Amino acid sequence: MGSWALIAPEITLLATALLVMFSDAVLRGRRRAGAWLGAVGALTAAGLALWAGQGEVTPFGAMLAVDGAAQAARIATGLLTAVFLVWLAGKGLGVGRVRHAATLVLLSSLGSMLVASANDWVVLFLALETATMPLYVLVGFDRDSERGLEGAMKYFILSMVTSVTMLYGLSFVLGLSGTTAYAGARVGGGAMGLFAVALVAVGLLAKLSAAPFHWWAPDAYAGSPASSMAFVSTVPKIAGVVALVRVADVLAPQVPGMRVILLAAAVASVLLGNVAAFPQRDVRRLMAYSGVAHVGYVLLALGSGSGLGPGAAAFYVLAYAVPSMGVMLVAADEGTDLETLAGLVRRRPWMASALAVFLLSLVGVPPLVGFFGKLYVFQAALDAGLAWLAVVGVLMSVVSAGFYLRVLQAAFFSQRASAVPEDLERTHAADVAIGICVAATLLLGVAAAPLLTMPGVALR
Repeated sequence: MGSWALIAPEITLLATALLVMFSDAVLRGRRRAGAWLGAVGALTAAGLALWAGQGEVTPFGAMLAVDGAAQAARIATGLLTAVFLVWLAGKGLGVGRVRHAATLVLLSSLGSMLVASANDWVVLFLALETATMPLYVLVGFDRDSERGLEGAMKYFILSMVTSVTMLYGLSFVLGLSGTTAYAGARVGGGAMGLFAVALVAVGLLAKLSAAPFHWWAPDAYAGSPASSMAFVSTVPKIAGVVALVRVADVLAPQVPGMRVILLAAAVASVLLGNVAAFPQRDVRRLMAYSGVAHVGYVLLALGSGSGLGPGAAAFYVLAYAVPSMGVMLVAADEGTDLETLAGLVRRRPWMASALAVFLLSLVGVPPLVGFFGKLYVFQAALDAGLAWLAVVGVLMSVVSAGFYLRVLQAAFFSQRASAVPEDLERTHAADVAIGICVAATLLLGVAAAPLLTMPGVALR
């Protein structure tokens, strides 16, 4: 298979983004046609990634690596992007400009796919920026919201500073190695190598909103449309974790201190994310801190050094992304604070049931996908002899049950039913998108073992 055929998913997303950008001129009067077109393009890209098959190929002079991990990330990115765009086609973002939102989503997905396949430091940096830049606009998509614009500015400033920091670290990696290829990375185990690895890790951890680089997330989530955050907080993280797995696979054996950095960020993220989420009453802020905690579990698996760690990390981010997107879409549909969700089961039983599936999966209740994600993470920690880390993870999972179940208490057991928002729009497309997330949350739990053992996923 030729090099260009191997990147057919990315080419498809780029072509679709260009078509969607000008869809209003072609399909006059059909404001949401661009989102439907984008969903078809994203689904096609996922199909092309699946068609590329397994194995390990390094096209374009080994600047990309199309292997099992990249394929899994590309397929997941395409499918989740398609689900989000189906929801977008049915609902919009509440502030119009559906065509613009769909274009930004497709371009970010394009960058995310390239991040997952990157096998060269220059490609990794450029792909990360391609995936991230559209997110700044999505965070501040409601131009009339001062909180949203403030959150977008915080995200932009932190991302730019950490990107420059990462680029500075990569310059040291290049200087020490003499090549930009992953395979040729030779940073050594000295102070200079540790310094370079630390700077690179800062950039990647910031993209994943791991502590202590998470401070932009609560304000950005709370000020943005919940629907925007349904994409921003989930899909790009899949590729980001795969990229971190690859980087750790190359650099951690040379610089043992990298695992210390990852484990320190893991502990900080798990503790801070779960504790800070507990008092939140806005679902968006709650999910922001929840996302910090879940990234901590990913880092726990990856920093453990266990052979199971890379595969467990890659699977966990998928186990997190699907139900988290579902929660944010429900919040976009029904309200973003506990008061507006009160009595949801009486108002919309189906939506309350979907919310219960998503939140219980995030807690880690079997047989939902979140249970298996945490099981593999804790197993990786135990395999590496880090039983204390597994204990911390289990205890913080118990803490997380408190704030997740508080949302369910409002939806199912509140005696005061909230009024239906006047501008609430019921659409079959939005219900279908949420239904797909429910089905995926259930089915991925059943398919957990086969997915984790896919060729190349563990990068071994």
